[in-house]
Amino acid sequence: MDTLGRGGYFDNFGIIRDIIQNHLIQVLSLLTMEAPVRIDGKGAGKHIRDAKVALLKAIIPPSPDDCLLGQYHGYLDDETISNKQSNCPTFAVVIMSINNPRWAGVPIVLKAGKALEERKTEITVQFKKPPAGAFLFGHEKGPLQNELVIRLQPNEAIYLKTNVKSPGFDSRPIQSGECSV
Repeated sequence: MDTLGRGGYFDNFGIIRDIIQNHLIQVLSLLTMEAPVRIDGKGAGKHIRDAKVALLKAIIPPSPDDCLLGQYHGYLDDETISNKQSNCPTFAVVIMSINNPRWAGVPIVLKAGKALEERKTEITVQFKKPPAGAFLFGHEKGPLQNELVIRLQPNEAIYLKTNVKSPGFDSRPIQSGECSV
């Protein structure tokens, strides 16, 4: 889906401020924050906010190497975009790292884009690789990482991709497919 004639608005913000910052970071903070002292009753909102702020402070700012940005072909043809030289990103993948004991070393991938073959707004938590994976499975890289995927668009879903033994006598791991929860 493109900007649907809202390119003039979108061009001022781009995919990072429109989707990544406003939506995916909100979901990321709720997913990865430590449990607040209270989640209901008087003062619960302050405790939830404090837990989210603590998490946001622990995010390591991504470097340019942690980001992939792009703009779909035809974006500048939208008549509501006045700057025909705009390099406003319409697609982004950002790898986030959180500097706390629970999430240290666990990359979290945020993806969002306009006018893709498939609409996609999701967060992927890539769990740590098994420490002996390369040795056990005889492949220098070892098995793929298990992943928890939270898809906001299209068709909201939460699913887990896990490594399973391939059928037969082979001990090679394969990654299970999407299984919505």
